[in-house]
Amino acid sequence: IKGRGMKRIWFIVLLLTTFTGQCAERLRAEAGIGWEYGVIGSQLSWQTPFKPLEVFATVGVDGSSESGGSFRGGMGVSIFLSKYFAVSAYGGMNSTSNAYSGDVDHEFGGSTGIKIYFAGKNKPGVVLGASYLYDGEDWSPLASIAYRF
Repeated sequence: IKGRGMKRIWFIVLLLTTFTGQCAERLRAEAGIGWEYGVIGSQLSWQTPFKPLEVFATVGVDGSSESGGSFRGGMGVSIFLSKYFAVSAYGGMNSTSNAYSGDVDHEFGGSTGIKIYFAGKNKPGVVLGASYLYDGEDWSPLASIAYRF
């Protein structure tokens, strides 16, 4: 029984290692400034089995609020038209904590835009973007810059 148990443990370890390696190949991280980065924040992207499609999650902060700042988060998709160009759609939430009253306000918004990956989709490098965003009240254009790791 001792030998069989060790074989099972090693088999599970091997499976987990293989699975982790495959997941790591599909994950990409970006740090940047722009609406799709939570103003100042990061994105974690996952390459789906459908090669042109990436799904991403964003977490960031915005210190420009009069009442003390806000936390932002959301999710989106990027569809790669080529190795260097993608179109994206993003939806997110802004939570602002009022330093004076202690109230927390939530606002929802979204954007659609394009991104240029100067080093290519799967390589580290600079990413420039242009989006048209809806912040819950108005539509406006916005640019972004990031580094993809």
